[in-house]
Amino acid sequence: MKFNKIKYFLTIFFITSLLSNCTNKQKEKNITLNHDILSECNLAIQNAVVLDGVTPPVAARRYFYSCVAAYEAIQVLDSNLISTSSQFNQLDSMEFFDATLNYCADLIALVAYTSTAKSLVYREDSVNSFRDRKLEYYKNNLNADVYKNSVEWGEKVSKTVLNWAKTDTFEQIRGRDLYLAKNSPLFWQPTPSEYMQAIEPQWMHIRPNLIDSAAQFRSTLPEPAAYEINESGESINPEFNKLMREVYNESQDIDSQELLIARYWDDNPNSTFHYGHATIKVLKVSPAGHWLSMFSTVSRQKQYSIFQSAEGMLRVSAAMFDGFIGAWDAKYHYEYIRPVTVIRRHIDSAWLPAIETPAFPEYPSAHSVVSSAAATVLTNIFGEYEFIDSAENEFGMGTRKFSNFREASDEACMSRLYGGIHFREGIEYGKLVGNAIGAFHNEKLKTRISN
Repeated sequence: MKFNKIKYFLTIFFITSLLSNCTNKQKEKNITLNHDILSECNLAIQNAVVLDGVTPPVAARRYFYSCVAAYEAIQVLDSNLISTSSQFNQLDSMEFFDATLNYCADLIALVAYTSTAKSLVYREDSVNSFRDRKLEYYKNNLNADVYKNSVEWGEKVSKTVLNWAKTDTFEQIRGRDLYLAKNSPLFWQPTPSEYMQAIEPQWMHIRPNLIDSAAQFRSTLPEPAAYEINESGESINPEFNKLMREVYNESQDIDSQELLIARYWDDNPNSTFHYGHATIKVLKVSPAGHWLSMFSTVSRQKQYSIFQSAEGMLRVSAAMFDGFIGAWDAKYHYEYIRPVTVIRRHIDSAWLPAIETPAFPEYPSAHSVVSSAAATVLTNIFGEYEFIDSAENEFGMGTRKFSNFREASDEACMSRLYGGIHFREGIEYGKLVGNAIGAFHNEKLKTRISN
């Protein structure tokens, strides 16, 4: 009899605890199952971007809108975060958010990010396969109402962001991307080994997200050293000749560490190499993909919350997106000649740089612009600390350790000289523009109540 009474009370206790847990699960708000979900989302879209082989500015556009969607979708769950809808150019307010319902923050971020990304990439199956696996996990681990509310809200935000993306003139310039190089030896010409026409010559007409216009920071750039030749075809400007000779001398004396740096930061998704008669396309991450992957690694190492990760990815992708627009405006304004063209013309007719020269004008270095912009905004938000970058590990380049974001960006900038694809002026002045764009974003873009 005593045993039955104990059994009865244990059964009642078990049922009560079970019901209590179910009730608490129903009432819990802002559930987070995976703080690292955005790092995984970034890798999924990176795979699609790499396989698509799109140009660096196009890649930056895809990352940016996906990051905006993720941030906007979950910032409503953190009272310290601020929406960008009243700040980014022409971005409408989001849908009404019902704060009385229960949500899962990382599921919202997953849905908003992947719904946006799969509409922007060509390899949609790459994003969808990742998304489907993750949705199955959340469906099995969340209350049905929480799952439904989170998915619906993420989809709504993604739809708003995609509608905004459609108005940035990207589609309108797709049929106007033919560029005819000037019939003059003084300006940019297609470069070996593929001698491709210059890519994205209309990119300065894409709508910026925060800066006022593509040319807003062009005044930051000093005039580059003039390339001048006499009637005999000799280069006659001593200042330019010094820059040209520096690139050539560096290529002759490059050490193994400098060569590693050049290749590590190559980030040219349109590069190729030749094997016999075959032309083989090399799969590489773009500059925007490299920086977002690097921040994702840092976010994981520092165990940032889902909200910190979303804010960081938003800010760095936004600064790089504007950085590419500003850099492309200057590139096609100056139409500056590449080192490989003049070195083969004046010093060594068989010379080739350590990495393939990208198919667009030289001045300024776009990687210097976007890397400096990225470092400026990340340092402002997250400060300085040592971290390990593994963005290039899957491409066979291993990892690198940096003391802070600025050290990483400075190395990225110098990699262009080591690689033989930029003059020092293009690098140093590119840093000026990137720092200016980053500072503008730090001043104008508010993502926290405290900043």
